[in-house]
This record gives sequence, C-alpha cells and structure tokens, in this order.
Amino acid sequence: MRSRFFAASRIAAAGLALLAATPAARARDAVADFYRGRTIQVVNPFAEAGLYAYLAQLLAEYVPKYLPGSPSGRAVSMPGGGGLQGANHLFNAAPRDGTVLEVLYDNMPTEQALGLNALVRFDARQFGVIGSLNRGETGLVAILKRAGIATVADAKIRTAVLGATGTASAQYIVPNAMNRIMGTKFKLIPGYKVVTDAFLAMDTGEADGLFTNFATLIQSRPDWIREQRFNYIAQSADVRDPDFRDVPLLQELVDDPVQKEAFRFLAMSRVPGKLVVAPPGVPPARLAALQNAFQAAMRDPKLLEGMAKLYQKIDPRRPDEAMAVIRATIDADAAVLARARDLMRAD
Repeated sequence: MRSRFFAASRIAAAGLALLAATPAARARDAVADFYRGRTIQVVNPFAEAGLYAYLAQLLAEYVPKYLPGSPSGRAVSMPGGGGLQGANHLFNAAPRDGTVLEVLYDNMPTEQALGLNALVRFDARQFGVIGSLNRGETGLVAILKRAGIATVADAKIRTAVLGATGTASAQYIVPNAMNRIMGTKFKLIPGYKVVTDAFLAMDTGEADGLFTNFATLIQSRPDWIREQRFNYIAQSADVRDPDFRDVPLLQELVDDPVQKEAFRFLAMSRVPGKLVVAPPGVPPARLAALQNAFQAAMRDPKLLEGMAKLYQKIDPRRPDEAMAVIRATIDADAAVLARARDLMRAD
C-alpha cells in the first residue's frame, strides 16, 4: 500500500512539473515558430566599409545561428548624421518584432545627454539592450617620441602638432580641452578628411601625433607600435586601461571636482563598447532569446577569430550592465553636462 502511495505521489509530482514547464516550453516553441524562415537584419550606422560594417556582418552571421528557429542574417548599412540616422530609424521606424538589431555608435548616449543636436530623435534608455561586444576602447593622446614630449608636463612647455578630422571630432575636442584647462601647447590641425591623412602627415613630419585608440594605431602603423615610437601621455576612459596602467586618466590631471566629472563624462563616449540594441517594445520572450543568442555568439570560435582580425577585444557586457552605462551617461548631473559642453567648445 505504502509503495503504491509513493508511486502515485511521484507520478503526480511529475505531472505537476510537466504542467509547470509547459508555459516556458510553449514560449520557446513560439519564439522558434516566429523566427523560422525569417531574416535578422543587423544595422551598421555607417558606410559599407569600416569597423562597424564588419562588426554588423559578423553579428549577422553568428547571432542567428544561436536563435530558436534558425533564421538567416543580413547586415545593412544606414549611414548619415554620424550614426544618428541609424539610431533614429531603429527607435522610430524599425519593426519592433525582434528582427532588427543595430550596432549602436558608441557616442549616441552622450549625444543624447548633451542635448546639442536637434537631430537626436531617440531615447537610448528605451532601446532593447542585447549586450555590448566589449567594455569600451580607451582614447590615447599618442605623440611620436621625436617630439620630445613624454608627459603632460612636457606638453605644457613644448609644442606638438596633432592632427584631427574636424573640430567636432574627439581628435580635436580632447587636446583642445587639455589646452584650455591644463595649459598644454598642442597645435591642432583639424583639416584632415580622414584619419589616414593624419597618419600620412606624421610620416612627413607635418604632425607629431593624435588622439585616437590603440586599435587604430596598430591597424594604421603596426611597425610603429612594434618599434615603440609613441609616448602615451594621457588616456580617456572611465578607469585606467590595464594595458596602459601607467598612463594618467584625463580626470586625474585636474583638481576641480566638476571638471573631473566633466572629463569622465567625455570618456563615456568611448565606454559603451559597441552596444547591440533592438527597438523599444520587442516582445520579452524574443528579446530574451536575442540576448541569449548574442552571449552564445560571443563564445563562438569563428566570431572570436573574426574579431581578432579587426583588433577588437571581446569582453561582452550583460544587458543590465550595458543599460547601466547608458543610464549613467544620460542621467549625468546638470552641472557636469554644462561643463562638458564647455569642454567641447571649439576655439
């Protein structure tokens, strides 16, 4: 009698467990049914050649591989407005069904927070965050050693010529802010059409350096990196990059608390780490499936191989971590934002 009672209890418990699992199983089946035969579009907010284009192509190849229903993937380019057109389209016009993703340009949250561009027609806090490819890329004030400048103190007594692609670029904004706030003596040439031209100017001796990231340096002049031709005198990031632990952060070079936070805010345009986002309002089960597929893709050996060829680190953020970066940027203190706007002013 007792054995029959326990057997019946086990059967009943198994039945209850099966019933409890049914909603989750049904949700998975519904997600698979939706994605089967569909195509995931991954938007690159720039032209069809360049880093973001290659990243979108990799994601379009590998994220769908890990989605229920095995959809296909396709990268599409949507250039315009320095990344704004793609972000605006994703927020206002893209289908909200989980078939469109975007590699969001890193400075979109700071662009929104500063409130200086009337073309911003999105709220990044409302995107469906899938994750980020890494923890951001450190900006470096890189100066060729021939200029005789090894520290910011040296840059206050010697002149170095730095190239930039325009007065609205970080290549101009950061050293210009250092001139105004720290007293450095950088001579800025903002007339180069593309960053390649700035490197050519360093070849000829017309320029001595620029503000950029390490991936750009090693892609553009790998021999210079091997030969250790650069001094790195300051970095722009939220925390010191482990690869440049002896290089001071910009915010460490000023004393005023608001000024410190303003320089930290400027660094937030480099911190997002290539956010991957969906439009607002994607059904939760599909959003969760996209997030899981993204994390799985970040462990795919073939994707890792492709990222290594682009000199891109893989250190993905979870969706909640990525959203925390977005909110910390957009919800910055008003006094800090005002000082940051002043730092960005072109002289």
